[in-house]
Amino acid sequence: MDGRVRYARNGQTRLAYREFGESDTSLVWIPGWFSNVEQYDDPMSPFTAVVEQLTTVCKVVVWDKRGTGLSDPATQVPSLDERMDDLHAVLDAAGVERPTLFGMSEGGPMSLLFAATFPERVRSLVMYGVAARFSQELPDHPWGFTAEQKAGHLANIESHWGEGALAELFFGDIADVPGFRDFYGRYQRTSASPTMAAWLWQALLEIDVRGILTSIHTPALVLARPDDQVAPFEAAAALAAAMPAARFAALPAGPHSLIDDVLGSAIRDFVAEKPGIHAVDERVLATVLFTDIVGSTEQLSSVGDSTWRQQLDTHDKVVDWLLEKYGGRRVKHTGDGICAVFDSPSAAAAAAIGAQRTLALPVRMGLATGESQCRDGDYFGRALNRAARVMAAGHGGQILLDAATAALLDGPDLIDLGAHTLRDLATPMHLYQLRGAGLPADFPPLRTADPVRGNLRGAATSFVGRGAADMKGGIAVMLHLATELDQPRIGRYLAPGLPLRIDGEYPPARPAPALGDDTTAVLTERLGLTASDVARLTEAGTVA
Repeated sequence: MDGRVRYARNGQTRLAYREFGESDTSLVWIPGWFSNVEQYDDPMSPFTAVVEQLTTVCKVVVWDKRGTGLSDPATQVPSLDERMDDLHAVLDAAGVERPTLFGMSEGGPMSLLFAATFPERVRSLVMYGVAARFSQELPDHPWGFTAEQKAGHLANIESHWGEGALAELFFGDIADVPGFRDFYGRYQRTSASPTMAAWLWQALLEIDVRGILTSIHTPALVLARPDDQVAPFEAAAALAAAMPAARFAALPAGPHSLIDDVLGSAIRDFVAEKPGIHAVDERVLATVLFTDIVGSTEQLSSVGDSTWRQQLDTHDKVVDWLLEKYGGRRVKHTGDGICAVFDSPSAAAAAAIGAQRTLALPVRMGLATGESQCRDGDYFGRALNRAARVMAAGHGGQILLDAATAALLDGPDLIDLGAHTLRDLATPMHLYQLRGAGLPADFPPLRTADPVRGNLRGAATSFVGRGAADMKGGIAVMLHLATELDQPRIGRYLAPGLPLRIDGEYPPARPAPALGDDTTAVLTERLGLTASDVARLTEAGTVA
């Protein structure tokens, strides 16, 4: 292609893009924090040589997100829904059906979310300088920026945008090369306004796509560099380990935004592999909404069949209207409620808020995001089960969501309700309450078991703590059938033992492995790290 600037349209928004090379195979470059499509063939730009490398095996499409570069400005940070729709518009305008998505830095999480939601539109993924989360959340995510560092970054952007703000963070020693800071300052000025730059950086710091990684079955290559100060090497390795079809590869040490021949060669070789036609998986990332009218039996008895039927008809009309408005698909009726799926968590949340504002009936709602399977228009899978259990914990007028949904929402007001044990789910779930203007915020305690001890019964007898010598006959057998264990993450409880003797012995009950017990095996067997690599990570405190 001639590389001239073209524009895709999403509604009233125009999105600048360019095409380089001619090939039936396409790679779409998802930019990071900011971009300007005119930089991809600028002699001073580090992108130029890599684009030339890639055009030997594929057509390369580059584009500017709304609010950056040559695309239309934005008055606020684009929501995840808008970003997904924008990418769809660029793919359609460029005539690209199923490309490799190359997500760099902040463009990585967007690529992952798109692949999880629309697997039929993605051939493969390449991630570079990417983490599922760019800021720390202890103890589960010890990598990334601290609160103090984030505040310093925003202050630097405020004071030095257009002069090379955060150049050292992104480029390390390269920032001190004569002329580079001037180039980078000019690149900043032509890519985003100071206000938009600060908004986009704040949005980057809040990204968290950990909850969707296991739902991504698209072949993926995750590239990382030791010494990356934005997306730490260990965070990239953890991201790859969580993705079922991902391959992890270490590049030579260097700063976050180092674009060199080694990177270009790794991407080119992966794209050129042509692993055959990857079957479009029926598994997709979806946000599931379950609703239930509370106290329907009592209301039927109170108002009578005719009135109750009218109320249900009104309920169904409101729900159907909102599903159409926000792109939801009804899966089934559940008696006094519905199950519906959405491509977007924010669309599902908006539909739930709209329903609560409109319906006169006391309806409880639950949202969960995760992998679902679609077959002949029907959906099933763990996400549906989780959404049903989340809903069951609530009260009429309340909207509850799981942590994966909460992490993907851009603007809604959430109340953190902590971890709770839900029926039929083995591990506690972190739940949030979704609030909206005009909706009640105060509700009784959730309809769940104790969030710490879970649903396990306490000891009903005084057997625990007594020695076998004190027991006789059947009582001795009971000691083996119920043993008090100290289980990590749960606490002390009565664990069932094996009721049969083997070689004259009762095999004792044992605690399940604790968090981190299998870390070494995962790092060596799944990621291919050496024993010395693991030792280095352990010494640094990255892994336990």
